[in-house]
Amino acid sequence: MDINILAWIADHRTDALTAVMSSITFMGSEIFLIAVVCILYWCINRKTGDRMLLTLYSGIMVNQYLKVIFCTPRPWVRSDRVKVVPSAIEDATGYSFPSGHTANAVSTFGGISRIEKVKKFGWVFWLIAVLVGFSRTYLGVHTPQDVIVSLLLGAILVILMEKLNNALQEKPHLDLPIALVSILLGVGLCVFSYFKPYPDENGIKISLDTFKLAGASVGIMIGWVLERRFVRFVIAKEFYKKALRFIGGLLIVLLVMKGLKSPLNALFGEIAGSFARYFLVGIIATYVWPLVFHKAKF
Repeated sequence: MDINILAWIADHRTDALTAVMSSITFMGSEIFLIAVVCILYWCINRKTGDRMLLTLYSGIMVNQYLKVIFCTPRPWVRSDRVKVVPSAIEDATGYSFPSGHTANAVSTFGGISRIEKVKKFGWVFWLIAVLVGFSRTYLGVHTPQDVIVSLLLGAILVILMEKLNNALQEKPHLDLPIALVSILLGVGLCVFSYFKPYPDENGIKISLDTFKLAGASVGIMIGWVLERRFVRFVIAKEFYKKALRFIGGLLIVLLVMKGLKSPLNALFGEIAGSFARYFLVGIIATYVWPLVFHKAKF
């Protein structure tokens, strides 16, 4: 059934619609997600930023555990009837079920929809998340069930993390147990993923995405607690300060993501190097860069 749907969609693609869907799918990419969460966390609203970090973390964990448990091959691996859009393959790494881009979109846009000032138009952001999910099916990199499960799980996590964040605002000391549980889940994901036996067919093997995202999650949670305990930055009022925080921090994060790949992989190996690189991204985004702009007063 799912392969039939993807084959039908492939037969009805147009160049114009493919261009549109490729643009929409970018809104579920890690670069887009990082940019949105960083600007919210550093520049707009601390409470919203905390909630987005919690939603992002929980979405990553649920998504990656399910990917490792089910080890579902990508649609074009399962059947040569699926004609994937070639430009979409580069970001379609790891296993297929459930959809990571869709999970990212729900974490991002579902989280934004809960901001008090935009709740009236919250449906617009949920529509964007749904469109990102559909774009993954249109491009041939995910089946409909990959997307639907991610949408449902993501919606549940958005609601749950909002409740958890509300409790956190009333009882700030909850940040430490939340972080400890989160770190254990992240480390557990790495151990589970590394030692789990994988099927041999179709060339399926351990996915580096799992270690990247686990590393980012552990770094995020450690940095989040350190910042809350020892920095406690405030949102700047001046536009130029917001711009410095966002542009400077995003450049540093991207430099670490791209520039340290080869050195860390050479030093630790591909698996540990991937974990270390994304761990640095997480802790820099949540602790090191906030410490810098807090001390520098911008």
